[in-house]
Amino acid sequence: MSKSYQAVFHTPTIDSIPFWSACNQEQLLLQRCGECEAFFYYARRLCPHCGGEKISWHQSAGKGTVFSFSEVAVSFFGPEWDADLPYTVVLVDLDEGPRMLSRMLKQDQARVCIGARVQVSFVQVHAQKLPFFELL
Repeated sequence: MSKSYQAVFHTPTIDSIPFWSACNQEQLLLQRCGECEAFFYYARRLCPHCGGEKISWHQSAGKGTVFSFSEVAVSFFGPEWDADLPYTVVLVDLDEGPRMLSRMLKQDQARVCIGARVQVSFVQVHAQKLPFFELL
């Protein structure tokens, strides 16, 4: 992909390292509780549904439905972000259940709508691949 993207990075935690490592392999991982069977996102030590401690990682199909979206037209991070403007932030209800905050790929941002079907697409930003979404 020739488009360059910017992103704000946080230091991975011991709980999120498997997620970020899998992204670099173009795999979207979700955690699943071994007690209540619920999938969840973002990485945590305890299940947010039942408090269970038996947590494991599972590969997601990477498909979902747009719950909401917003176009960002103002850079809050300085002039190095100006080339990214506008960009579209999406809330995606993944088919496995969790809701994930991400971004749309540039070529799809003008056509995104609530209820649209999307799939994950990994974008290299500096040394990390990030899970963005594109229309199906």
